[in-house]
Amino acid sequence: MPDSKDFWIDSVRIWDGSTEVCPPLSRRLRVREGRIAAITGAGEGSPGDLPVVDLAGRTLIPGLIDAHVHLELDPALRTPAEQLAVPRSRREATRARHARQMLAAGITTARDCGGGEHGEHALRDRIDAGAARGPRLLCCGQPLTTPDGHCAFWGGGVSTRLEIDSVVERQVEMGSDWIKVMATGGVFTPGSRPRDAQFDLGRLRAIVETASRHGRSVAAHCHGTQGISNAVRAGVRTIEHASFAGPDGFGTRIDESLMRALAAADLWVSPTVHGGWGRRIVDEAGELTDFFRRMSRCLRLQRSHGVRFIASTDAGIPGVEHADLLDGLKAFARFADLEPVEVLRSATSEAARALGLEGETGRIAVGCSADFLVVEGDPLRDLEVLRDPELVVFRGRVLDRAQRARLAGDPDTGDPTADDPTAADPRLGTRSGTG
Repeated sequence: MPDSKDFWIDSVRIWDGSTEVCPPLSRRLRVREGRIAAITGAGEGSPGDLPVVDLAGRTLIPGLIDAHVHLELDPALRTPAEQLAVPRSRREATRARHARQMLAAGITTARDCGGGEHGEHALRDRIDAGAARGPRLLCCGQPLTTPDGHCAFWGGGVSTRLEIDSVVERQVEMGSDWIKVMATGGVFTPGSRPRDAQFDLGRLRAIVETASRHGRSVAAHCHGTQGISNAVRAGVRTIEHASFAGPDGFGTRIDESLMRALAAADLWVSPTVHGGWGRRIVDEAGELTDFFRRMSRCLRLQRSHGVRFIASTDAGIPGVEHADLLDGLKAFARFADLEPVEVLRSATSEAARALGLEGETGRIAVGCSADFLVVEGDPLRDLEVLRDPELVVFRGRVLDRAQRARLAGDPDTGDPTADDPTAADPRLGTRSGTG
């Protein structure tokens, strides 16, 4: 592996994040100071004295994006009370460990959709400064919610326009990249019901307007159908979950006219399909579950009406590990009846567009950050080849399998100094580029 961030990769097939198939011809790609500097035909261009890595037979694709995670949450803890009982120092270590695990799995960008202490902001800044390892992070901070509503324990409860302005401004002052609002109730908070709208249209519009004044887009947590409708009309940028929940559960209050409105609006749906969904497709008798029937219909109808999806997992909630995006993508393909190329777009170029990063990442293009995976096989035919990339490259830093095992803290090869920049493998080079 090269010992700098100025090198060539040769004889590799490149999927740029948008085409229908992976072109069969091999290409050569140059990385310079953490960015993609050139893409030529195999063997073309003079590498001079720069290192050349021959990757014949491999495929290069953009790094993966998970558009909805919670770095602060420990998937092993089942309740908010358990999460809040964790000491601050341990929560900081947990966030850092989750970030390392995500990068080791090939997730090079993630949006953190809520926490209570803005600790993920500090971690983002350390990653950008080269003082910690992890993906590029976009942070939402404390979600706006009603005083006793979903995730009110994180401190974002509001009732009046003055409180809305104050809490949005607090997120901006703390460095939040996005504003998050809980437009409906949720599962994680005791006493909250996912189907119930928490804000009327007027208050949601006030949140969007205040966020817009500060140059921020809004992500809206929406399970219930009325809450989805309010969020669309208010002008949010992304709808999280969009599960069309009614009195009888998720996917039981389908509104196809609202789905058409979702497709027509300038927004994306982030359905938070995680690996756990894959275990709810069939029951012990091998029959399709009621959950699969409801949620596959919900997602397939949205797709048929032209809704734009971005990949997301809600990592951090009970049982959902931060590094398990691949299992979420495979479940997403099954539930929504998507081809591998559609799923991969949702986790690369389409997610980058939704998050406002299309000029920075999510594509293999000259000028973009050198964020990519090198895999053995064709992921546009079989997503499973993403399970263990040969290489993960983030901002030009190359991570092979052994380095990623140390990064993830594997019990057999774990590195207790993995988050210490003074202990970094010298082959990783130094940071350049912007977040």
